[in-house]
Amino acid sequence: MVSRFMRHDAVKRRLVINQLMLEMQHNLKVIRKNNNLTQKQLGDKLNVDQATISNFENGKTYMTIELVYEMYLIFGNDFSLPCISYSDKKSPSN
Repeated sequence: MVSRFMRHDAVKRRLVINQLMLEMQHNLKVIRKNNNLTQKQLGDKLNVDQATISNFENGKTYMTIELVYEMYLIFGNDFSLPCISYSDKKSPSN
């Protein structure tokens, strides 16, 4: 849950975002290795090259939200981030 005080504190928000990015980098590498995938093989699944996966894992670049969700679709709850909740439910139509 986001503190109401964080809304006005850019430094705290940046710290939370940085922590999330570190967790994502670590989670990406762990899930790749647990599934016996090379960076190239994971890149092929995500339609990116090996260097992109390497850059994600080393924090040189960040994954887009689209790629984060695609990782979830591929690996399910094994690719989890405490700050992100995935939902397969469709929003009710009016």
